[in-house]
Amino acid sequence: MNQSVSMMLVGGLIRVLQGFTQAAPTLLVGLLIASVLRYYLGAMGTRRLFGGDRWQSLPQSWLVGMLLPVCSIGVLPILFEMRRAKVKPGAMSAFALSAPLFNPLSLLYGLTLSRPLVIILFALGSLVVVTALGLFWDALSKWRRLPACDADVDADDRLEACFTPDHLIGLRRVLATIVHFAREATGVTLLITLVALSGLAVLAAVLPYGAMQHSVERDDWWAPLKMLFVAVPVYATPMLAMSQMGMMFQHANSPGASFTLLILGAGMNFATPLWFARHYGPKAASIWMASLLMIVVGLSYAINKPLVPPGIQPAGHTHAFDIYANPLSANHSISLESIGDLVAKEADVSMIASLIALAIVALLGLVFRVLKINEASLVASAKAGSFASSLQTEDAKPRRGLDIVVPPGVIGATVLAGLVALSVVACYAYYPSPDECLEEISMARAECLSAANSGQVDHALFWLPVWEDWSRRMEVGTFIRTGQVRPYQRMQGYLIRKKLELLEHELEHDPFEPDETQRVVRDILGTNFRWAHSFRPNH
Repeated sequence: MNQSVSMMLVGGLIRVLQGFTQAAPTLLVGLLIASVLRYYLGAMGTRRLFGGDRWQSLPQSWLVGMLLPVCSIGVLPILFEMRRAKVKPGAMSAFALSAPLFNPLSLLYGLTLSRPLVIILFALGSLVVVTALGLFWDALSKWRRLPACDADVDADDRLEACFTPDHLIGLRRVLATIVHFAREATGVTLLITLVALSGLAVLAAVLPYGAMQHSVERDDWWAPLKMLFVAVPVYATPMLAMSQMGMMFQHANSPGASFTLLILGAGMNFATPLWFARHYGPKAASIWMASLLMIVVGLSYAINKPLVPPGIQPAGHTHAFDIYANPLSANHSISLESIGDLVAKEADVSMIASLIALAIVALLGLVFRVLKINEASLVASAKAGSFASSLQTEDAKPRRGLDIVVPPGVIGATVLAGLVALSVVACYAYYPSPDECLEEISMARAECLSAANSGQVDHALFWLPVWEDWSRRMEVGTFIRTGQVRPYQRMQGYLIRKKLELLEHELEHDPFEPDETQRVVRDILGTNFRWAHSFRPNH
């Protein structure tokens, strides 16, 4: 199907806007972590966090990446601080690829999408990838300790990096953290975010609407390679990548293609190799990229057959990749209203709140830039008591009671541990108890089925994925509260989602067939009763 130039451009714009909306929460987290590394852990603490010069730097960087809730865009400002702290290139590579793949939220979500063993094997597979690539990258780059004053340090950092060993403390350090956080939201980070999202525009221009619904089938030998060309320019959040993996396993698509999508689609974007090229040279970055692709493709083909889900017949099509093709079909009209509707359709409350917060932070960053407030100005205008070293001088006033100076490493480690703890708390908030989930499902079910029975296709299609999403949240909420999801509950969940998929196909059928749709609705009601009843207390 051919696309007009206007459809290609507008479709690409929609995908970029959708991607930016999805990236907002984890971009804010990445900017915050980068500021904490800079002003609280410092260079020594950052190197220690990522394993220093020891052999465990690669698995330790992988583990840290697994715990922090960032995406392949949110990880980029952290990489800037890691390089500033002279972290080993191999550890940087391991962190850059592992941090966007899993976090506590997405890992728990993934356990409900397919066999838990598959998700665990995928996580271990990512460790193999980052370790092998990190070892190769360290050998390739011939890493050595750089001098204390790096010529590549930004102008704003040279005063601190080259002329004084002092670091700010107290409220002035808090202000410096806020200034860095806000300025980065309007600086290079914003530019590389747009570069990262440009891959979505490329895919929307190349892939027409629904172009990948019949791709990467289980028995297609070329499936991992096909996914390779799609996954490289893709930007996907960990949650989105997990949901796509679940759809691929549900439709019995290629497990190797699923692994390729996870590692390359969620683990990197267009900006990742460009970042390495900028700091280590195009030749080294090209070898790094080629090595990554060979390792991922090799593992994809190695697991392709062994991980085929038993007892599931290939569906012959999937909607898992519609998010990467052009969102506009020949039946869509191009207008500001339609663009806004398509972007808003992919946004939830957390994304909207994050966009508002990001706009406020960016506005504050612009004010700081106009007023020329940066780290150098804060250091230059600081009094002696604003530096940690002044506490060691003979004329320093004695500190009494609670007026103590906590080492910056302790504060930084506490903040990072707080982020991990916040992720755990967010798991309980994002995955409520079964009773709460059943209330939300009851509303989504009523809206979806009543709209389907009355022929309101768009309204039914809006509530159908909401119902499916809450069904998965209920399973995760049950697991983290009871430690298990019984096989009967898993089977009933699988059945209800399969029948929801059948309803989706009926609603998308042209022309609309009311009698057949109502038959599917009646069938869903019976399955829904058994499924919901299995999660009721004392069942």
